Amino acid sequence: MQRPDSNSPVSLVTVILLGTALAVVAIPTARAQNSAAPGSGGVESVIRSETRVVLVDAVAVDRQNKFARDLTQKDFRVLEDGKEQKITSFSLESAGVSPDRSSKHFIVLFFDTATLTPSTLLTVRQDAFSFVDSFASPDRYMAVIAWGGDMQVLQNFTPDATRIKDALARVRNSPLAAPAPNAGGRGGRGGAANPASMEPYRLMLASLRTVAGSLSAIRGRKALVLFSGGINAPGDLSADITATSDACNRANVAVYGVNGRGLIGELGPPGAGKPGRILAGFGRELQRIAGAVVPSAGDPAGGGAVFGFQRRGGGGNSPIMDASGSPMNSSPSGVAASMDVVRALASGTGGLMLGSSNNLPQELGRIAQEQDEYYLLGYTPAIESAEGTCHTLQVKVDRRGLDVRARKGYCTSKPPDPLMAKAAGQDLEGRAAGSSAGNIAVKMQLPWFYAGPNVAQVSLAMDFVPATMTLRKDQGKLHGEFDLAGVAYKPDGSIAAHLSDTVKVDFDNQQQAEAFVKASYHYANQFEIAPGHYDFRIGVSSGDHGFGKADLPLAIEPWNGQTLSVSGLALSRDAHAAAARDAGLDGLLPERARPLVSNGLEVVPTGTSQFRTGEKGFFYFEVYESPLSARRISVRVRILDRATDKQIDDSGPMNADRFVRPGNPVIPIAMTLPIAAAGLPAGAYKLEVSVSDGAAQDGVQRTADFDVF
Repeated sequence: MQRPDSNSPVSLVTVILLGTALAVVAIPTARAQNSAAPGSGGVESVIRSETRVVLVDAVAVDRQNKFARDLTQKDFRVLEDGKEQKITSFSLESAGVSPDRSSKHFIVLFFDTATLTPSTLLTVRQDAFSFVDSFASPDRYMAVIAWGGDMQVLQNFTPDATRIKDALARVRNSPLAAPAPNAGGRGGRGGAANPASMEPYRLMLASLRTVAGSLSAIRGRKALVLFSGGINAPGDLSADITATSDACNRANVAVYGVNGRGLIGELGPPGAGKPGRILAGFGRELQRIAGAVVPSAGDPAGGGAVFGFQRRGGGGNSPIMDASGSPMNSSPSGVAASMDVVRALASGTGGLMLGSSNNLPQELGRIAQEQDEYYLLGYTPAIESAEGTCHTLQVKVDRRGLDVRARKGYCTSKPPDPLMAKAAGQDLEGRAAGSSAGNIAVKMQLPWFYAGPNVAQVSLAMDFVPATMTLRKDQGKLHGEFDLAGVAYKPDGSIAAHLSDTVKVDFDNQQQAEAFVKASYHYANQFEIAPGHYDFRIGVSSGDHGFGKADLPLAIEPWNGQTLSVSGLALSRDAHAAAARDAGLDGLLPERARPLVSNGLEVVPTGTSQFRTGEKGFFYFEVYESPLSARRISVRVRILDRATDKQIDDSGPMNADRFVRPGNPVIPIAMTLPIAAAGLPAGAYKLEVSVSDGAAQDGVQRTADFDVF
């Protein structure tokens, strides 16, 4: 049986930026959605194609790396899957030219601490300090991530230079254990690489894919600076490199590589004899995928240092040597060891390898400059493609002496609100607001989380049995589908938000189909709404004979981003260990379909708030710290009889320190619902969570009703 992509949450998204919200606006061009790509090992992004318009950011520079500001639409060519497309929109995105464009820019400083030695880490960290001092600004948001076997988000996105530098100061060296030797000797010659020794490198690349997926909701070109000492894997990483480049391209994330090994030592041309922080190998022209070594600038004979390794001899065909004097061989894919992996990511995503001069902070400044000025090209694909298909992109400039960089791929997806303004959607909304209950029993929860000051993201969770779904044969399979339409009504009856979806399922045989229509189906979606009091109603329709609906009040308190606050409460029957990529990126960006993860435990909200006697339940909520408060957070949980408000169980004040993540003002908390521990008999109960930071006026309380049967 094939489960539908439409079962994944589809919504408008807002990104937490330390109290500032950036909405992915509804424009008739391109929007981003997360979808897991087979074999990618991480979350990738796709372009929504409501009107099948694709937007591509392009940076064009001359040989002196100066941005070319005088190009016109006629100077550009865009190729999709090798076929030229007609450019339908063109603009120069610059603060001085298009003041209405988004003024926020995003940079991730990603430190591969497993490969950086203490001395090189000290150097690159100091250069990062200098970069922040020079280029931090109210419109430039930076995040700091360290990877040393697992991923740590040391600082969420913020324009605050002090916070960024505090996070940089916490980046520590964390070398991994040396890989197990191969039977064939160095680099895997004569034998296969030990699979276990490859795992750390694959995990690091998977972490990069996860970061890229989290950035996909932000419109425009983003930058990820990868500080690394070189990925010297004992085997072939070509598939992982390709998947990582693809994920970055689809999220419009350009990778900028910094070679830590090349920053210290005698790495200049042979005979220079002077130690210094010189990266002679980075001055050469970059290749899309590293293969043959290109001579360094100023070294036409091919001698000199190449990505931190000395080339022995003066001929262009001389082997690359590592620090011990041994030749470095390439993997079967043609990707050389060490920094060639980072170089492949940089050149394959429209980024750069940095460090061709002895002033790395100044070169890092090129990232800021490229975010400040770029061309935005739009086109409608000549050939309509099915949802979920992926395509290659290539941007060319018909002017000599210019280098153009842009992402190299995108994927299509269905629109976020497919039934909006359609007769089927309007009919279903009307039935949901009517008096008929229908013949499909629908259970629903509406936990919500702040996505910024006075902006909330509601995580809709529904459970129902699609027993009345009509099935028909389609291309050798049994096909079925059902529609959903929901509306949040204000007290005056006007509409505050709505969503819709069509879920499609296919079955190989009748047995699979019968099992599906008899089991409970879990559906999840997300929508954005302002604080307020609403009545949310949703209808489910399956053909002419199946209909069900649910109706719940939705109350969201205002929050200005400067005081202590708490999200809604999400009840769950399912809590399990989070995938490594989700646990590592916990809370960096609350993107669409983001998992609810706390200390490596993922909580999946259920549609029902009913639990069996003795059943194990869970609940999840988020605490939003005041940026000005240094007080410790305490949490108190009580279970009350819903009819009498009599206290059944009380945890007392609990310190929340173990849930706190340094540099992140959002504290995700997952706890066990004490059904069995409190010996709750069948009845109606209220879960009450109180959060305080020691100031009485700042205490916040949230409640959720649940039943035990």
